[in-house]
Amino acid sequence: MLEKITIIGTGLMGGSLSLALRQARAASVIAAYDTDPAARDEAGRMGLADEILDDAQEACRGAEVVFIATPIRAITEAVAACSGALAPGTVVSDLASTKMKVIDEITAMLPPSVGYVGGHPMTGSEQSGVCFAAADMFDMRYYILTPTDDTDPDDLARIHALLTSIGARVISMDPESHDRAMATVSHVPHMLSLLLMELASREQERTKSTYRIAAGGFRDMTRIAASSPDMWLDIARENRAFIVERLKEYGQSVAWLLAVLEDGDDEALRTMFVDAAAAREELMAKSGIPSEELYSVSLPVPDEPGVISRITTAVGSIGINIEDISITHPLEGETGILALKVLGEQSAAEASAHLRTLGYRATTGKV
Repeated sequence: MLEKITIIGTGLMGGSLSLALRQARAASVIAAYDTDPAARDEAGRMGLADEILDDAQEACRGAEVVFIATPIRAITEAVAACSGALAPGTVVSDLASTKMKVIDEITAMLPPSVGYVGGHPMTGSEQSGVCFAAADMFDMRYYILTPTDDTDPDDLARIHALLTSIGARVISMDPESHDRAMATVSHVPHMLSLLLMELASREQERTKSTYRIAAGGFRDMTRIAASSPDMWLDIARENRAFIVERLKEYGQSVAWLLAVLEDGDDEALRTMFVDAAAAREELMAKSGIPSEELYSVSLPVPDEPGVISRITTAVGSIGINIEDISITHPLEGETGILALKVLGEQSAAEASAHLRTLGYRATTGKV
């Protein structure tokens, strides 16, 4: 157990993380800070943390881990507010849903003796505010970590352990792959949900019963359109390039679909329906939570910057979650033994085989 963990930002995500860490008894003291006095008052009323402070530096003083859970636009301000109180060895992580620019900004501001591990929880709600915070927000949900070549393996292991302690299923990706993937599966779908609502809104002006007859499919596809406009404006700004890239691809697909419909090409249309249904079934299968027992993937690694990041992102790239990370340093020599724990013998075998193709001497075993 750590002595102190601090959460900067007590909105929906920060508040939920604070509750989850407190419930998991991850530290002797969970401290929290928010710039908004009303948010601090509500956090205190909810019993969000052991300490709710009105000063960022005081909140961070003595903390071994600090999570920055503010909106993207406020991250640099938050880091600046607390960096002076961060002790050597402290590890900072964030919850931002875009990574490349955020990582550059945060690492440029932190003292050299303070570690950093980027993170993005794949959970949330169209609702916002601390009053909607829930301790089970991360339970059985994916949480992406985005280590870089500069990430200290011990810092990565510490954040990984904390997140698994609250029930999160942790996967690693490099920052660029993360932002590309988020544009595809999160950011562009959100933009499309806005366009669907705009289309329905125009039709509602002509046919007043449009909203009344909107069925479950339409409601499911547009639910996220009710999310915080400010938050999504931040995301659009930060991940603009990849969102534009994916929207252009989508535009080409729409143009193809228009041509298929105008030409009456039913065979092409049927093929699209079949392929999409198959892809959807695969998506649902891969979203299931496996129940197999833990297996270990072990491999010797050199003591050099970035090696842990490369290995964990390589395993994450084939869709395998790492449940735990540990590294054993021998008394002599410059090689350590990295152990990755994964669920299921098949997953362990696939991870080991993939790492061997990359030149690592990986072996598997039952934990």
